[in-house]
Amino acid sequence: MGHPGRPSQATPSPIRELIGVQYVRGLAAFLVVVYHLQPQLQHLGYTSGFGTGLAGGVDAFFVISGLIMWITTCDRPNSPTKFLNHRLVRIVPLYWIATTIMVAVMAIAPAVLQTGRFDLNHVVASYAFIAWPHPSTGLMEPVVIPGWTLNYEMFFYLVFSGLLLIGRSYRLVVAALVFSALPIIGLIAGVGPLRGTLFDRQIEFYTSSIMLEFFSGMLLGEFYARTRMLQSIGPRYGLGVAGIGLILLVVGADMFPEFPRVVSRGIPAFLLVTGALACDSAGGVRRHWLPLLAGNASYSLYLMHPFVLSAMSQLWRKLELSTSIPALWLFSSVSIALCLVVAALSFQLIEAPLIAFFRNRRT
Repeated sequence: MGHPGRPSQATPSPIRELIGVQYVRGLAAFLVVVYHLQPQLQHLGYTSGFGTGLAGGVDAFFVISGLIMWITTCDRPNSPTKFLNHRLVRIVPLYWIATTIMVAVMAIAPAVLQTGRFDLNHVVASYAFIAWPHPSTGLMEPVVIPGWTLNYEMFFYLVFSGLLLIGRSYRLVVAALVFSALPIIGLIAGVGPLRGTLFDRQIEFYTSSIMLEFFSGMLLGEFYARTRMLQSIGPRYGLGVAGIGLILLVVGADMFPEFPRVVSRGIPAFLLVTGALACDSAGGVRRHWLPLLAGNASYSLYLMHPFVLSAMSQLWRKLELSTSIPALWLFSSVSIALCLVVAALSFQLIEAPLIAFFRNRRT
């Protein structure tokens, strides 16, 4: 990728580390963790919720994914096979470990599961990143429920790998056509003879307008790679844009429930990532080890936190600990802290070594 303010050169310069975007990645995972505290608190008797906006961390992930995929490939030779191999090494090992843990619990101690029931087709689809109805919830969720987003990610990677076959000058235009066509395809398929079948539900899943969030990240990446626009915003205004995006992300879905997700959460997520990228472009982001670790370990945090939260909730009830409001604050604080610790350990001891191992085997 060339310098943000200059056309790309024949030999691309090293990609600048996007510290601010990495911070947002960690923040997005943290928001999802807090969001998933709600059902555990309900198990402990807390009936009041705190909104659905925290789930918008997922939308920030999608925007970041589109951004990173674009800026790491737009000016560099990259075949679809090489690209997919790289993404599989990054995503698959830890996810398969988490899925295997869940399947093992289903087989050995199903009584400890709060939401889960063994179904062979569902398990196979989960390992294959294929959207499939969950036998307990009926929703299009894999064995590790937060992995529904990875089904979108894998589909995005497949589409993106095909875009790499197109010349650089036309790639973004073709991407715009493809991602705009997906919701239209979904609408057409939804009124056909297969309506209500498993295949129809899968088509509906993969043609969701949420896929436009990936494209918004790609578009942002093009601005970053080709113009000085983001750099001219500066860190102060960039932080302001990110702050507005974060506020809208948390409250937008509840304030405007009639809007589609790509609007109520996708646009705020885009603003959040844009603000962070503007700060990065202006060199206004300092390195701090703790938020940087949270960003680096965000994938581990995203996959491992359901196990921690469920275990903590069941332990709290088994020990018959207090469920007063102060006690629930303590439960929440300890649970979140434990999620962060487990994620850091998972990243350092499992995720990063596995990535290094598989990448070294390919070289």
